[in-house]
Amino acid sequence: MYRAFFKRFIGCFLALLGLIATCIPMLIIAIAIKLDSKGPIVFRQKRLGKRQKIFTIYKFRTMVDHAYEIGGVATRSDDARITKVGAFLRRTSLDELPQMINILKGDMAIIGPRPILPEEFEEYQENKEYYKRYEVLPGMFCTVDVKYRSSSDRDLQFKMDAEYVDRLSFGLDFSTFLRIIIPVVKGKNVYRQEIRK
Repeated sequence: MYRAFFKRFIGCFLALLGLIATCIPMLIIAIAIKLDSKGPIVFRQKRLGKRQKIFTIYKFRTMVDHAYEIGGVATRSDDARITKVGAFLRRTSLDELPQMINILKGDMAIIGPRPILPEEFEEYQENKEYYKRYEVLPGMFCTVDVKYRSSSDRDLQFKMDAEYVDRLSFGLDFSTFLRIIIPVVKGKNVYRQEIRK
């Protein structure tokens, strides 16, 4: 029942509460982004969702406009494309707040495998175990965030995603949500070059 219904219901309920609770902070963030650099406030990008269906993810923009077209995904903290406001948003995961809209739309969940770019899965298509990550909605946060956040390699991430799908339960989601608070507050392991501890 949790996987089929209550996970989605709880996610939408919390996302709605989250949008209400953070509407003023989000407005402040939006103003700060506009004052810091030229470009849109919200960054939109195509990602792979449940059953590998492509959807548009929403995030606060943390890099200069058209940064992805210039040099792809930022994997280092010293990437010159990351704005001053963007660096803070990445460290605190505040750039993820617009994804609450994705949750209400049915594209994402609060906890689930992090959605990746379509091309990022191409080299792993021979590994059938990794396809499990697409049996559920992708999440704002996932089990890999508890310890590694974005510093994990893809193999570790996909392995943990598959294990998450096998063990999915309310207890796992609840404990994962609580356990990611400390890594986010500490602002560790935001980039792939950072040492995992």
